[in-house]
Amino acid sequence: MPTSVPSRPSNATHRFVIGRDGEGHWIARDEQGQTGGVFADKVSAIRFATMESDRQAGAIRFAPRSMRLSLFN
Repeated sequence: MPTSVPSRPSNATHRFVIGRDGEGHWIARDEQGQTGGVFADKVSAIRFATMESDRQAGAIRFAPRSMRLSLFN
């Protein structure tokens, strides 16, 4: 099972990816690896990513359920 997020295409507008880690925590991570956090619930992860991306439309995407995120890879 993959644990890293695929690199984004050059024409994509996504900046953050949101999903769960192996322990069920919610992760919001900048696709460039510059910022992110571990959250107790999905709403908090979305709120963080929304604020960090200046509410830019299309800046957030969700990882597939089968993918486990980490802040460090």
